[in-house]
Amino acid sequence: MADKDSGGGEGRPEAGGGGSGGGGAISEQERDWAQTALADFNRGHFSACLQLLARLEAARPHDTKVLHNRAVVEYYKSDLRKTDHFKKNMNAVCAQAHINIDDLDSLEDVEHCVIYYNQAVVLYHLKQYSSALKIMNKVFSFIEPMEESLAHRVCLLLIELHLCTQQPDKALALITYVENQFVSTENAASKMMAAATADKDKDKEKEVAGPPPPPAFVAVDAATDAFRLKLLQCRARCFLATCALTACQRELRSIIDHASSAASAAPRFLTANLHYLRGNFAQAIATLGSVPLDNSLQVFKETGESPSVAYYNDMGCLHHYLAKPNLANFYLSKAVAENKAAVASFAAPAAASDNLSGRPLHTVGGSRQPQLMYNLGVSLLHAGKPLLAFDCLTEAVQVYHMNPRLWLRLAECCIMSQRPDNSVDFDFQTKRKQLIQGVVGSGQHRKIILNPLVFSNSHYSYEAQSFAIPVASLEFASLCLRNAQLLVPATGADDRPLPTPPSPPCDPRHIPHLRAAILAASAYVALGLGDPVLALEHANALLAAAPSPVHKFLGHVYAGEALVLLDRIPEAIDQLNPELCPDITGDWHKPLRAWYPQSTDTARSVLQYNMAVALAISGEYEKAGDLLKQVWLLRAKNNVPIHVIALAMYVELLLGHADVARTIVKQNCMVNQR
Repeated sequence: MADKDSGGGEGRPEAGGGGSGGGGAISEQERDWAQTALADFNRGHFSACLQLLARLEAARPHDTKVLHNRAVVEYYKSDLRKTDHFKKNMNAVCAQAHINIDDLDSLEDVEHCVIYYNQAVVLYHLKQYSSALKIMNKVFSFIEPMEESLAHRVCLLLIELHLCTQQPDKALALITYVENQFVSTENAASKMMAAATADKDKDKEKEVAGPPPPPAFVAVDAATDAFRLKLLQCRARCFLATCALTACQRELRSIIDHASSAASAAPRFLTANLHYLRGNFAQAIATLGSVPLDNSLQVFKETGESPSVAYYNDMGCLHHYLAKPNLANFYLSKAVAENKAAVASFAAPAAASDNLSGRPLHTVGGSRQPQLMYNLGVSLLHAGKPLLAFDCLTEAVQVYHMNPRLWLRLAECCIMSQRPDNSVDFDFQTKRKQLIQGVVGSGQHRKIILNPLVFSNSHYSYEAQSFAIPVASLEFASLCLRNAQLLVPATGADDRPLPTPPSPPCDPRHIPHLRAAILAASAYVALGLGDPVLALEHANALLAAAPSPVHKFLGHVYAGEALVLLDRIPEAIDQLNPELCPDITGDWHKPLRAWYPQSTDTARSVLQYNMAVALAISGEYEKAGDLLKQVWLLRAKNNVPIHVIALAMYVELLLGHADVARTIVKQNCMVNQR
């Protein structure tokens, strides 16, 4: 870290620090140059600052701090646009200082913390949060001997990184540390109010939802009102992340009470988020309606955050939870368009090697495309548009490939595209008219031809399709579900939240339900691909877990079908026993599409029908017939599978009851008999 005479600091020259940086004793002339350079930099006179730094470099050619400060000033002179050039300059600084920026163990001198810090700032804006966090954790170990101005910035960046990596508890602990160490609490409220009153007519920096411009490139003093307000906002975000809603409301009230922050967009987005978490969707929408959107593009250029993108995204999420998927699609599509316009406002880099240049650093990672594609894909899936949803989620999974829930959603897109719903199998009144395809012959030779399309298992797939090709097929669904299974912790290891970016981490209490959903979909897909062995494995695992009655019911159905295909009929009959049907009345959520069964009685009818099939295969036709009669009696008040008619005719014919079979045809298939 540069001393007060040679300039320097965490991203800009500033007073503070100590040591000579390897340049020997400092003369009075050099001290004056350093102080003047610092003043020019603070006034934004970067050309004059560079001239003075050139004199210092000529006088102190081996001073690492001077070289570092020159790199920072040149970067500022380019409006933070020449990021590739800045990285090259920082590599030269590291070489002169004999440090390896990639080796955190090599950081042993507190004076080198500023170099590692600036590396973390660049990684932060490139959204490489984990790498930046590793660096900052190492830098934070030097916080006690560190110069105070840099220590403030280190703490702020570390708080942001904890929030970005979904670790609000650590961020809260760090905020408490910052307040205890750097912020005096005596008369803090009166000082904040006085500062707010004095600054009424001053231009204030606009803020939007999400992290602000990087602490490395924002002058923040712990004694200022802005610094304390920043801590308040960070604490409010932590409370939102931990669902401490009452505490969050208190923090937001403190933020809004100060005129300097009330005009910005950040408190409004935070307030809308609070209403959303409380289920007050109408209030959240009303709060978002007060967000100014007229200068969104300019705000994006200044901060890297677009209020329009945040507004339309939040509106889409709210309408999604209001069960209005088409409106959600509209708002999310608007967010995608706004995001595209914001990114396109900067010209593409002249050379491929300078892919980070041409726009300010804080806008390099400003695109919200992956998050928006994830939200839009989920919304399209709920709107019954699986192919469009698949395209969106395929783009999102390239970034969030460690999210098991995202892989499950991709598999659900594949399943829905192959079989949108199964309501046709339970449409008894309409489907029974299509059971007869035609009649041939006459008299005693008259034959009735059943329609095979009514009873075909159209969900089975035998296409030679590569599993790795991203198309909406059951083969690709199998790969997605395998990835999802690998990312979900094993049973009994659900004591920690499961990362599911870009969403908040999955609560440990919900992990068993996520695992069960993956197993249920895996069993269904395996049956569709004609792999009963794998389907039985998944179904047994689902039955062993069975966090809800619906999962238990699906486990019995899939296990029974797999056992039938494996010709293990006695075991299948045991699995399909209607007595095993759980009560799903209070556990059944509204499905994406019209999937049956949707009541306990209908679920029991499905098990009875499937058990009758297994009994018929084993030759126990009388037992099968008795079960079918029970199902038949329930058809007036419950949805029963249309397959019951065909199986009843088959069983009655095998029992030699041709008249009964003929009566079934006359009464249910609308065929005129002569």
